[in-house]
Amino acid sequence: MKNNAKIIFFFILSSHAFAGEYHGQADVICSDCHTTHYSQQGTLPEGAEPGGPFTDLLLVGSVDQLCLSCHDGTDPAAPDVLAPVVMYNGAIPAVSSAGYFDGPDGTISGYGHDLGLDTQVPFSIPNRNAVLSCISCHDPHGTANYRNLVLNPDSIGADKQVALGSDVFEENHPRVPAERAASINAYKASNSGYRSGMSRWCADCHTDLDPSNPGNPPAHFMRHPSDIAMNGTGYHINAAHWVAGQSDGFGLVSDDAIEGVPRLRFQQPDATDYESSKTPEETNQVFCGTCHYAHGGPFKGSLTWPYKTDGSADLYSGCQQCHYK
Repeated sequence: MKNNAKIIFFFILSSHAFAGEYHGQADVICSDCHTTHYSQQGTLPEGAEPGGPFTDLLLVGSVDQLCLSCHDGTDPAAPDVLAPVVMYNGAIPAVSSAGYFDGPDGTISGYGHDLGLDTQVPFSIPNRNAVLSCISCHDPHGTANYRNLVLNPDSIGADKQVALGSDVFEENHPRVPAERAASINAYKASNSGYRSGMSRWCADCHTDLDPSNPGNPPAHFMRHPSDIAMNGTGYHINAAHWVAGQSDGFGLVSDDAIEGVPRLRFQQPDATDYESSKTPEETNQVFCGTCHYAHGGPFKGSLTWPYKTDGSADLYSGCQQCHYK
């Protein structure tokens, strides 16, 4: 009986370790990323690079190098997160939900997060530095969170839940085994609809952005609020213009010399499924992903439209969608 209990307990632990979306036991196997002895009879394991053995029994020298060995566009079925990206061409917008990095480890970018560099964490109290890697935000073995997001980004305080099917919704889910067309449909930006959780998750590191602090009149807030409904009193928002989705601010393509960009992403706090999470309402909320891609993207500051691009016809298009005057 005791032995059976131990077996059941081990199974539960193993199941928890391989939870979440992709990267579960049915998707990848341990030897895709790890090697036990590094070499056998003087030869390297398949997929390993010279110079090992490496930390954590990895096949290559760093976590980011390992992640990008699949997610740099060389694997046609894996979502591409490294510029230049052509995987989502034809989608509107032509980018994944999280966008993409401007370069591999050690690349300084003004277009998003930098991988493998000791940099100051923006809007962090107290001020601190961190070296960002893929596993700073994603657990390669899976979590209960959407996109395998780590449960506690800053490793302090309580876990931050962003659950698929309650906080975030999808129209299409990745296939197992991975397949190119299905991956494109699953990871393109328009496939995700949001209810809650993402802003709190981002603010676990960017702590100064967590509260929507009130400002001194006539300003309502210290900075642009998040998780606040558009139909609040005195917010200088034209909610009817947002819901209609026409004229100033709205367009088909970003940065095409014609004013207007695709509708920015939003949260719907009453959403129960993908369709309701994508329905424009006066109760929609701005959240971090409204204005920023998590990895980075085509516009400065990881923005979802070219707000910092001098001379762009879309300079204020994102603002106009809500603050139309």
